Amino acid sequence: MRVVKDEGAEGSAPPAKCEVRILHDKPAGKSREVATLEADGAPAQHEDILSLLKRKACEAGANAVVIKTMAKTRVAGVTVDHVEAVALMIGTPKPSADPSPVPKSITVTPDGPPAPKTITVDPGAPP
Repeated sequence: MRVVKDEGAEGSAPPAKCEVRILHDKPAGKSREVATLEADGAPAQHEDILSLLKRKACEAGANAVVIKTMAKTRVAGVTVDHVEAVALMIGTPKPSADPSPVPKSITVTPDGPPAPKTITVDPGAPP
């Protein structure tokens, strides 16, 4: 496996569980290319090659792989499957969960004479 080009942007780290779709055509709508991938493998390893492409795309922060070419080629006298693909981020990535929630402040004005109170809510505090 060779990652030819990786344009991973800040904040594009893969989530703990990454789902990557294999596509044969570039999808309509908003997408961003994050890497160009190439892989070679024995014809019997077709599923392994696709799994490797998915894993590398996930590591690059992508959620889809578009197969550009898939052809048989000879390497050192042996016929192998050669795959060229593009790792894409389709749509807008979900913001990552904030691992350390910051207490939020809200202002409450009770009924009656105006006397605003500020209440700090700490999401990490026990109920």
